[in-house]
Amino acid sequence: MDSLEDAVVPRALYEELLRNYQQQQEEMRHLQQELERTRRQLVQQAKKLKEYGALVSEMKELRDLNRRLQDVLLLRLGSGPAIDLEKVKSECLEPEPELRSTFSEEANTSSYYPAPAPVMDKYILDNGKVHLGSGIWVDEEKWHQLQVTQGDSKYTKNLAVMIWGTDVLKNRSVTGVATKKKKDAIPKPPLSPHKLSIVRECLYDRIAQETVDETEIAQRLSKVNKYICEKIMDINKSCKNEERREAKYNLQ
Repeated sequence: MDSLEDAVVPRALYEELLRNYQQQQEEMRHLQQELERTRRQLVQQAKKLKEYGALVSEMKELRDLNRRLQDVLLLRLGSGPAIDLEKVKSECLEPEPELRSTFSEEANTSSYYPAPAPVMDKYILDNGKVHLGSGIWVDEEKWHQLQVTQGDSKYTKNLAVMIWGTDVLKNRSVTGVATKKKKDAIPKPPLSPHKLSIVRECLYDRIAQETVDETEIAQRLSKVNKYICEKIMDINKSCKNEERREAKYNLQ
């Protein structure tokens, strides 16, 4: 009897153990419910990410299509309002004389080549040149060097020099509007909007490899004009310093 009594758990201890067990069961149910809610949220987020990825892919496809249509329109510029797309596909088009003279006057390190086809893929190599789109070509070696450039600012400035050259940049402005800092400032001719769009597209392709956040991409692209303006100012400052050095040398 003594051993049997020793084996019986006191009622108070039993009730305490029972309460602890029930409390643990309740906590387990809460944890299971929380886990299920978390799982559903993850499933919903995965669906949203999948939809977002599809939207980004669709936007890129639409952007590529828009660029190709712009290529066709630019190549047909000046030939009349009607564009026969079937005819464009089958014939090799040459740029209009007015366009050709504009490009040759504007660029000294890049050149406009008659496209062998009306719509050309970007970044193709041909005879030591890289095609940036819409018939704009740059030196292949300089293009590869540009790809390892750090930062949007330096990349944009170096690309602008590759496309226009320093001789053109120093005599141009981004918008063609005179600076407000000088009352008697004479406005300089603006840079080609067509080539500015090529700069933005190249920078877009570079940024898109780093992020898919369209807000961040738009914010970084909005600084293109600022970067090119800074480069023009740097070139003019360097030219003035060189002129001062030459004048000082001549005086000696």
